[in-house]
Amino acid sequence: MSLPFDPEQVAREAVEKSKAAPVSEDVRRPVISVISGQRHVAADQAIAAMDHAKVPFYQRDRMLVRTASAQAKTSDGNVIGIPGIVPVTIPILGRTMGTVAEWEKMNKSGEIVRIDPPKEVVEQVAAMFGHWPFPPIAGVISTPTMRPDGTILDREGYDPATGLVLIGPPKMPPIPAKPTQADASRALDTLQSLLAEFPFADDASRSVALSMILTVVLRGGLLPAVPMHAATAPQPGTGKSYLLDTASAIATGERCAVIAMSPDVNETEKRLIAAALSGQQIIAIDNVSEMMGGDFLNQVTERPLLKIRPLGTSTDIRIANTFTVFANGNNLSAPADMVRRTMICRLDANLENPEAREFAGNPVADVMANRGHYVAACLIIGRAYVCAGYPGQLPPLASFERWSGLVRSALVWLGAVDPVKSMDMARAEDPTRASRAAFFGAWEKEIGIQARLTVPEMILRAEETDGHAFVCPMFREACLEMAAERSGTTISPSRLGRWLTKNNNNVVDGAKLTVDRTDMRRPRWALRR
Repeated sequence: MSLPFDPEQVAREAVEKSKAAPVSEDVRRPVISVISGQRHVAADQAIAAMDHAKVPFYQRDRMLVRTASAQAKTSDGNVIGIPGIVPVTIPILGRTMGTVAEWEKMNKSGEIVRIDPPKEVVEQVAAMFGHWPFPPIAGVISTPTMRPDGTILDREGYDPATGLVLIGPPKMPPIPAKPTQADASRALDTLQSLLAEFPFADDASRSVALSMILTVVLRGGLLPAVPMHAATAPQPGTGKSYLLDTASAIATGERCAVIAMSPDVNETEKRLIAAALSGQQIIAIDNVSEMMGGDFLNQVTERPLLKIRPLGTSTDIRIANTFTVFANGNNLSAPADMVRRTMICRLDANLENPEAREFAGNPVADVMANRGHYVAACLIIGRAYVCAGYPGQLPPLASFERWSGLVRSALVWLGAVDPVKSMDMARAEDPTRASRAAFFGAWEKEIGIQARLTVPEMILRAEETDGHAFVCPMFREACLEMAAERSGTTISPSRLGRWLTKNNNNVVDGAKLTVDRTDMRRPRWALRR
């Protein structure tokens, strides 16, 4: 069966028609001729054409990326764009190369014909890291922020000073060029109004909530890292998630997107890596049931530069830490390595069923209705403190010096309690620290501060009886807690040795664990004052 038309003839006519179509001078694109043996020339010309057209591509280590806004419906039915960072795929790169230039080649008949960018040239451009003219990207944000020099970043688009890309910022009221302490106090009252009905357990917890809001808005000026902010309560329904929603609504325009903490540390790490790669402003861990921990969580909270291997690949990429990490859970605790990295906000409604409470206000709805008002309040507080010359600087918090010198010190300058005081309770509740304190205390009371013992000698002292009971029951219980065999009734020499090595040179209440390795086969452990 023959077709009523010749497909090849139709295609030829379409090409000729497109070649003959007039092109206005103001939109004329460069012409790139693809010549066999000179594809590298075409690749160079394509890069130059994209640079000239100011294509919004960016470099992230050895990856070519772009920003994109995923459409999502808010809780009130409005549609918003949630910005993120995504790789520039081969199809997207080819499409872009086709829009910034006209491509042609000579066919077998010697005629010049229009073509799409050849796949080989597209792939060559994709692999030319080190030759791309595109700027490096640190992150993507949807709210104005501060730069490290104290100026305000409020212009949409790429900011060369920070490497941040601002997308879809809210409309804000004017911010004074040099806000005063009085301006900052009024701005703090604005933020306090959102928190009026949260049942904070103490003033330090209220300051942590204020820090949570300020940190996520001022994050651009808080390089390289900020502490994790966690909300905990004895029971569900106390307001932990709602507090995170309030801070997120100011920073992103939507409630807080969360990831779950898996019982499997590796699975949690995969989720954290995916969140970090997506360029989210907030990485929030929901319903932490026990302790927050894991090597990657430590890194994503503290380290300025992260080396991440995307799932399903064998290549590591380096990304800047521009995140703010949140967490919430019932009676959550921070283990030893996270205590100094975490501000904990404690909520306690003192009710059997806190979810049954009735509230007069709706902080998230208030933010959604006038988001720019609250963003401006955060910026005024930051700017006022900078313009005042950073008065009353508090001692820096290791790894978070910039956060301590701006957010923390500004809050205290305005009369709030130091949010770092929340660490005192976290340390007291740290199970690792508590176990160490119990072991040291039992040793000092039942063994004696002068004793120098090998691991076998420790176990003998722990298991010693007087015929009726253990001579050192507290010491035995402490050893079992750290180094019990699987049966739970005997002490494992290898586990006890590993625990001692891990805790060597730690100090608790003035007592320090030390070791004498003069005899490498029989190291002797002691407590010293």
